[in-house]
Parts: sequence; C-alpha cells; structure tokens
Amino acid sequence: MRFRAYIHYLLHAKSRYSVHSPFVFDLMENVFRDRHYHEYYYPAETVRKLMLHSDTTIQMMDYGMGGKKAKDYQVKVSQIARYSAKGKKNGRLLARISSYFSPAVIVELGTSLGISALYLKAASPSSIVHTIEGSTEVAALARQNFQQAGFSDIHIHTGLFEEVLPNLLKNGLKPDLVFIDGNHNKESTLNYFGGILPSLTPQSILIFDDIHWSKPMEEAWENVQQNPLVRVCIDLYWMGLVFVNTALSKQNYILRI
Repeated sequence: MRFRAYIHYLLHAKSRYSVHSPFVFDLMENVFRDRHYHEYYYPAETVRKLMLHSDTTIQMMDYGMGGKKAKDYQVKVSQIARYSAKGKKNGRLLARISSYFSPAVIVELGTSLGISALYLKAASPSSIVHTIEGSTEVAALARQNFQQAGFSDIHIHTGLFEEVLPNLLKNGLKPDLVFIDGNHNKESTLNYFGGILPSLTPQSILIFDDIHWSKPMEEAWENVQQNPLVRVCIDLYWMGLVFVNTALSKQNYILRI
C-alpha cells in the first residue's frame, strides 16, 4: 500500500450520502456495500484455499511491468495465491459487480490462478469469459482450476496482452465487462484502454485494478478519467470503475465502501 496515496483517498472519499446520481447510489447500496454471503463466491474461494495449501512449484514468466521481456523464475503456487491472486474482499466485489450487470461477454487481462475469473463467471453463469495469461504454466494451472470448479467453458488465452487482445477484438468481440489486472505500467494500461475503447458497447464497464499502485498508475487513471468517451469513473482505491454510457452525466467519484 502507498501510504500517502491511501491517506489522500481517505481524506477525499465520500459516503453514499454524498452521491446524487441514482445510478451510482444504487451501485453503492446493492453492490459495493452488500455484506451478505453469496453462493457464487464458493468456487473461487474453494480454489483459493486449495492453492494456498499447494506444495507445487511452477515456472513463472512475469510481464507485470509491461514489455515483451519477462522475468522467468520458479515460484510456489501457494505464494502466487497469497500475494498475486485476487483477495477475498475485492474478489467478492468483482463477483457482485458481475452478478449485478450480468455482462454477456467478459474479458480479463491477467488470469493468474483463475480466481478472479471464477468470481466473475460464477456470479454470472451465462457470461462468456475470455481471460489472458502471459505465463504458460500459470495458464495451465488456471485451466485445471476452471475444470475442477465446473467452469471448463471459461476461455483462457496464453500470450502477451499486446498480441492476444487485438486478435480477440478484431474478430468482432464486444466486451460488456473488462477487468484489467496485469502490467501495472502507465503506457501499457493506456494502450489497453485505447485498444479496447472502440469495441465497447454503450453498457460496457471497465475495471482497472491497482489504480494507486504507483504514481504512473495514478497518472494513467487520471488520463482515463479525462477521456471524452468516459462518462462515470468511480475510485474505490484498490480498483477503479469506468462507465461509457452516454445516458449518464459526466462525473468522477471517490467513494468509501
């Protein structure tokens, strides 16, 4: 956590009582602040528990800062589950967002062990999910996790985001929900955003993970908010939500949930 960025967030974040948009207020009440347990959490959290107790070591290719050159190293699966996979709080939030909007097509950049994809898919079983992972052995393990959880219809693509994503989009894919969780790099993040934008539907949602991870990532988030095609942005500190629906009034929110 970047301490100064988090203090800034706490000082500026608003409660639901400061939200005047009916759309955003409903999100606050029925999605962000929902504290109930939902059965659709179970597949992802079962997989996470298994991965946390795994003794397996795999080869990891980390493209996390962008570019085509990867760091190649051995890592325990339990370490990936503990430090890289989506945590319970944010995973459950992803699931509630997916359940609320029921997106027809979901695209995820950064599969890791498949936990976030399972949160998204289990909460909206009719959704078609495409998830992209740069590391071959990690992708193979995620595929195995999908099968064991009963979601073998999740489409996992192995390769660089910069190569796989354009191929998906040029084939006519129109994502209704995009979760960008990889390559925590300003230039890469903005390139993904710019590449995806023309393929979005009016109801599409983009979710950016770790928008305060670094100063350059905060700059990327500022750039996204200023884009004229963006209508509503919501900063939840750990992630940022973007809506492009022209029926919504232009507004940026920093919300405490």
